Amino acid sequence: MRFLNRHVADQHEYLELQFRDGHKEHQRGPLALFMDPCTHISMETKTAYKLAANEALVVYREEERAPVAEIETPAPTAAATAADTATKPQMAERIGTPGTVQRRIVRGPAVFIPAAHEWVHTFSWHGTVSANGKGSKTGSLGDQKVPHALKFQTLRTQPDQMYVSVQNVRTTDDAQITVHLMLFFELSDIETMLNATNDPIGDFINAVSADVMTFGASNTYESMMQRTALLSDAASFPILKGRMAQTGFELGKIVYRGYVTSDSLQAMHDESIAKRTKLKLEADTRHMELEQAQHELQCKSERSRAECSLAEAELRHRLEMLELEGAQARKARDDDHEQRLKHDAALETALQQAQRGRNDEETRRDGALKELGVDLTQYLCVVGQRQPDHMTHIKLDTEKGASAPALHLDLNDGSKTIAKA
Repeated sequence: MRFLNRHVADQHEYLELQFRDGHKEHQRGPLALFMDPCTHISMETKTAYKLAANEALVVYREEERAPVAEIETPAPTAAATAADTATKPQMAERIGTPGTVQRRIVRGPAVFIPAAHEWVHTFSWHGTVSANGKGSKTGSLGDQKVPHALKFQTLRTQPDQMYVSVQNVRTTDDAQITVHLMLFFELSDIETMLNATNDPIGDFINAVSADVMTFGASNTYESMMQRTALLSDAASFPILKGRMAQTGFELGKIVYRGYVTSDSLQAMHDESIAKRTKLKLEADTRHMELEQAQHELQCKSERSRAECSLAEAELRHRLEMLELEGAQARKARDDDHEQRLKHDAALETALQQAQRGRNDEETRRDGALKELGVDLTQYLCVVGQRQPDHMTHIKLDTEKGASAPALHLDLNDGSKTIAKA
């Protein structure tokens, strides 16, 4: 009597059952079964394959075999002993026709459980062995890929990348360097890859090594250092592009990540770089000083032109102000002259009107005197004899034969009194 082992599988697991009659079954969970040693050879719980949207599995399956033919074994020869004949009865041999194997690709997203007659292909590619012993397509700078370091079953169809270090690249002047690159690629056709290669990573490493070797063989050390930008151009890698196309991959781009050479050559190169850098810095310094001097001279010239322009503007403004002041003065004099003329004209008009008034008054007076019987001719003659000075002449006529009268006359002109008899 013995206790039976109970095996349990959840919804993402399945039980692999190996029966004693030779057939195998896969039963998907959730379920629980007891292993019967009389029926089962083994019973194992396995995890289903969980595929993301950019993952795939390569699955093989064997189709059903043809019917089994039975062939009778020949009778034992006379040399056989009776005991052998008694203990070894005649047996029939079973001869089966080999079945055909089909391949299919299961793409995600999916949860895949293989059937009992199916198996998942395991890939073995070049990779970088890390510290934990696991392989990886990518690696640190200088890591080298080794065969069969990367073992996996799930393919990634998304864009991927890897580091490649091409060693022992020789130039035409026999310099030896190691070139570090980074490749970006994408698996576009799984069927083409399965039919064309067992290790595409190894093919890519060999192809890129051939392209870099060809590039190095066509350059000297100095020219190669000057043309390293071409190592980031996909057109410089025709062998790699062709091999990727043959294996169902697409080359995205290539990034040049630097190089490593021997210590002595690197020291010479570093010394040369230091000298060139020093000369370049000195040349740049002189150039900057010359540019600074030219800039200062240009600033002085611009400042001088600005000062001249400012002085010219000030002089022009002063002349304009003087001209404006002169114009204002002339206008003021013209206005004063015009005003004086107006005043003189008004004064003359007033004098003429006053004279006209006096003339009219004299005419009226003369008319009145004429009406009174005064001899105007004699009157005017007497009046016309007056001298235009401060002396006043008074003439008194007496009749003939009369004695002269005694007269006393006082005249006051405002400043003095004149008395004459």
